[in-house]
Amino acid sequence: MDLFKQVVPYKKLHPNFVSLISVAPKEDYEILNEWINGFSDRDNKFVKEFQTTFNSSFWEIYLYKLFKELDFNFDWNYNRPDFVLEKNGIELIVEATISSNAQDEIPEWEKEDDIRKRYDGYLDNMNKKNMYSIIRLSNSFSSKLRKYRDGYNRLSHVRNKPFVLAISPFEQPLHYHQYDRPIMALLYDFYLDEEEYIKDPKKFPNGLIDKRLYTVGKSNGSEIELGFFLDDRASEISAVLFNPVATFTKVQNMREDKVGLFAHQWLSKDYSMYLTKDAQELIEDGLFVFHNPYAKYPLDRNLFKRERICQVFMDKDSLWIEREFGEKHLFGRITMGIKLVDEIKEK
Repeated sequence: MDLFKQVVPYKKLHPNFVSLISVAPKEDYEILNEWINGFSDRDNKFVKEFQTTFNSSFWEIYLYKLFKELDFNFDWNYNRPDFVLEKNGIELIVEATISSNAQDEIPEWEKEDDIRKRYDGYLDNMNKKNMYSIIRLSNSFSSKLRKYRDGYNRLSHVRNKPFVLAISPFEQPLHYHQYDRPIMALLYDFYLDEEEYIKDPKKFPNGLIDKRLYTVGKSNGSEIELGFFLDDRASEISAVLFNPVATFTKVQNMREDKVGLFAHQWLSKDYSMYLTKDAQELIEDGLFVFHNPYAKYPLDRNLFKRERICQVFMDKDSLWIEREFGEKHLFGRITMGIKLVDEIKEK
């Protein structure tokens, strides 16, 4: 399967695909084609979808590469849900989805060329951006939950197995900076108001304190109730996989012969943060696994136990939230790749 052999007219190509073929070096093409190696195109339309929708297809490619690296076995005998997996004798189902912008909102690929303008006012609008992310993530989560109840639960290969929802956020520009703020609010009603802290840190002498939001209001006046994992209202969902930094820059950072500035911001075990340059990025970097304490079929915590994967658990009685990862977890990155032409490479 060649993801970059154009199969649709140029005017139908997704803006992200157009940007990719315009500036990305062939080495990046090779990496992505390697990631997809062995993938079963059950509908014979994956290349077309990659070139015309991009984000959802890229997320599926990332998940496939991730599952391969984590030694999952694939069962391609079924055309839905997206992944039927097995590991250590445990079977599970994974359905992939993304959050996208509303029709009247700016899509994530619309970015200012000037980096300063791109970030102008970002810190003053963190809550607004987070609330929007929560709303869009909620739409994706609820849609897939309905899909499970309306049909997936009756499939013989799905029934009585952990059902995992894999969500990636692509709902607005700078979406990759959200880390876990919106998804933690959506699932556990746990929110950290960093904008409030930045504006008046004296109010928090002992550091930032989490708060409950209970609901988030939509533009039409309706309210979204938060905390899907605080009770059994979404017990069919065993866990949520989430990675806000699973973007094309991961491909660039995983290249061995990359040239440019490649810096990573890490969260350490004691929740302090530090920066590294030219660190080797792994496919699982940035990944979260949010476990549902009310799941009908709980996800075995050992399936995704890995040094740089953050697993999140909540105790039903105390509501205490535990984050489990090794020495570091990827918080964000700075990527400024340089494309070398052949003449420069030779010299």
